[in-house]
Parts: sequence; C-alpha cells; structure tokens
Amino acid sequence: MPVGVTLSELRTDLRAETGQSLSMSQGVQSQLTQDNQLNRQQTELWDAWHWPHLSYWVDKPYSAGQDTYDFPADMPFDQIVRIMIAEGGSGGWKMLRYGIQAYDTGPTASPGTPIRWGNQVTVVNGKTDPVGKMLLVPTPTGAGTMRFVGQAPCNRMVDPTDICVIDSKAIVLFAAAEILAFQKVEAAALKLTKAQNYLRKLLQNSGADKRSNYNMGGSARSSGIDHFGARPYRNYVPGIDYIPS
Repeated sequence: MPVGVTLSELRTDLRAETGQSLSMSQGVQSQLTQDNQLNRQQTELWDAWHWPHLSYWVDKPYSAGQDTYDFPADMPFDQIVRIMIAEGGSGGWKMLRYGIQAYDTGPTASPGTPIRWGNQVTVVNGKTDPVGKMLLVPTPTGAGTMRFVGQAPCNRMVDPTDICVIDSKAIVLFAAAEILAFQKVEAAALKLTKAQNYLRKLLQNSGADKRSNYNMGGSARSSGIDHFGARPYRNYVPGIDYIPS
C-alpha cells in the first residue's frame, strides 16, 4: 500500500491523471484547488473505513467515585471505535457499550462497575461546548484503566513534504475523477470506475471494514455493526458507495 507519499508527489500524480502539464510552474495557479481535492478525498476515505494500518489505542486511568473524564488528547471522540476497562489494572478487559440515555442515570450517581459510556456535552448560558467529556455509567466503585481503541488521525497535508496516511493511488484516482467530472470530460466516468475498482481491491487486500451508519434515532442502517463501541458516523460517500447520477 503506497502510504507515506508526499503532497508534492501527489500533486504530480494528480496532474498526470487529469492530463495537465507536469511542469510545476504551469500548475501553480491550480495548486490550491488540487491540494483541497487531495485532502478532501483522503479525509473521506479515512472517514468511511476502519483501516488496519491506522489502528491504535490509548490507556487512561479512572478513579472510584468519578464518572466524567476528558477524552485523551491523542484520542478525541470522533476517532474512538470502542472503549474497554480493566478493573484494578488487572488486564482483564471488559467492553463498554456506547450510548447513554437520560433514563440511564438517576438524580444521584449510582455506584457499580461501568457498563456504558457516552459523550456528555455542556451548555452554558444557551451556548453549546462541542468539546464534551466522557461519561461512565454506573459510577466506578474502584480504580482501574480505560483503553480507548480507535483510528490514528488524518492529518491535513499543507507543506510539500507532508505525507498521506491513506493509499496514495486511491486518493489521486478519486480526486482526478471529480476534477474531470467538473470539467465535463468524457473520461470522468472511466476514471471513477478505475478508482472504484482499485478501492475494492485495496479493501480486500488490507482487510479494511466499513464504518457503521446510524440514523438520528440511533438504529442501524447496515449490518456488521459494532454494538459495543460504535458511534454515529458520516453518510454514504459518493463515488465509493454509489455513482452520482
């Protein structure tokens, strides 16, 4: 899998796929547009699938009597796949279920072994703080360790030496297909088909799994859902899940 390719190389590959001049001097004006396309395609691919080569986890202690915690700096809410706990640091991991409703908590904290977790937002003077905290239910009766399992972040590529974290060929092909479609070039459909076929092969070889999709009510719209740690994700991706008409 060609990951770790620099933005400079991605630009050159994209110009080649769209039939543009490979000369850097002639591509300066369109460079910003190309960079936006490349970054957006990488983000959409990162967001749509669980990529095994980007799997990682972060451990954080929890304490008796405390039910709210900051998310780890290296594992924000939108990167979490599941959370496990080990009571007393024993290493015997127990999976926590995601999702807490208003009726799951009482007027006072109920002690016990945590079985669920959720994102707790705060609203002060009518203003929502989007950076929530993690809530454990029930409130822990003892100390232990939480393990946050997720996907490494997708860093935006800005400098020419910045590297991609998703397969470079997939990024370039989908970006090229979209650019050609905007230009109403007849080859756009063929380029999109090429990108889709390459992605299917890439997913089969890498073992990447599609992230689950939820509606606003929280019920599943697809099979293979991780009921223990899943969270609401994005909608279907044009060009990956379906061909726009």
